[in-house]
Amino acid sequence: MAGRRQAEEARPHFFLSYARPRYRPEDGDRWVAKFFNDLCQDISQATGAHNPGFMDRQIGVGTEWPDQLADALANCRVFVALFSPAYFTSAYCGKEWAAFLSRYQAQTAGLDSPPAIIPALWTRMSMGEIPEPLHSMQNIPPEFPPAYGTEGLYGIMKLGRFREQYKETVLRLATVVKDRAAECALPFSEVPALATVQSPFSDATPGSPRPAVRLTLAAQAIGQLAPGRDPYYYGRTPREWTPFRTEKHTMPIGSFAAQVLSELGHESIVETADESPQDPMDAPGVLVVDPWAVKDRVIGKRLQQIDGDRDPAPLLAPFNYEDPETAERADALGADLAEVLPNASAVKGSAPRVTSARAFRDVLPKAVNEALTRHLRTTDVHPPQAPPSTSRPTLRDPES
Repeated sequence: MAGRRQAEEARPHFFLSYARPRYRPEDGDRWVAKFFNDLCQDISQATGAHNPGFMDRQIGVGTEWPDQLADALANCRVFVALFSPAYFTSAYCGKEWAAFLSRYQAQTAGLDSPPAIIPALWTRMSMGEIPEPLHSMQNIPPEFPPAYGTEGLYGIMKLGRFREQYKETVLRLATVVKDRAAECALPFSEVPALATVQSPFSDATPGSPRPAVRLTLAAQAIGQLAPGRDPYYYGRTPREWTPFRTEKHTMPIGSFAAQVLSELGHESIVETADESPQDPMDAPGVLVVDPWAVKDRVIGKRLQQIDGDRDPAPLLAPFNYEDPETAERADALGADLAEVLPNASAVKGSAPRVTSARAFRDVLPKAVNEALTRHLRTTDVHPPQAPPSTSRPTLRDPES
């Protein structure tokens, strides 16, 4: 891990991640530096910040720039990515993204937090030039000037007739940065060393999404619970099951899993164990099972059918030890789970006792990787490239 804690007033509001052009990079840096300085000025006016932003050009000659880069990634409040064709082929831009995203995920695991990565169009780009997992990210907010979407920041800086639209674009982006920094309220935390992370774009071909993953949720609705079982972690349907619920963590586990899958570059198909199953061969699958539900007559029967399949899916079973009832009956619940799902419990990538939302985020990619491997053994398809070790970027709409 890397990054040193900075005083609160010294923490940058934003980290600017950008790709240097291959032809005469010093000229490209000059235009990026102008944009960076203009954005810093507007953010400083809006917030009074002593250190509005960080750009790696600030690092002095002879200093250990990877350390200073890690300091900025560990302390910045939000991450601004300048989208350009070169950005998605730059290993270093991808590493910056992955390191910041790892910090964000560790601090917001399971929380419905606003995205802390803010896109900015440096050049005009079609959707076909942007990796598929980023297509749902709102790259051009509707309130931004129209020339921003047609020309990008670089274009409206270079073309004098768009000077006023450039000023408005920077001002509006400063507002997004200010508001998002306040909403996310990310504290300092260390980031992975850049040498240890992989760019999430290194194996991403624009327009080529990863396979969809089927999530089968086995849980009860409130009306199905055994007498005396605390309904706090349940909802009107199994899809509302929230095993790690706290005052701040209110996201159902299915929605949380779908979010993690999106970060891995996968679409998700969410179904429940009491629903009529779809074609099991059309997508790799992962079971997410409430140990309290395996003795339910309908759910238990369906789980036994799934476990009897020739190639059962990896199993993830949330065990929230902050729930007194689960903590008290953990051994009995674990035995019930092993009795109903002996094969799935033994599958590589399974985690029969997942004790926190953060742990769930960590084990789900491993289960997905195994599900993909097992799926490819039984289907006549060309295998996708293996998932990266770092999570895919989240793609939620960055509203201003």
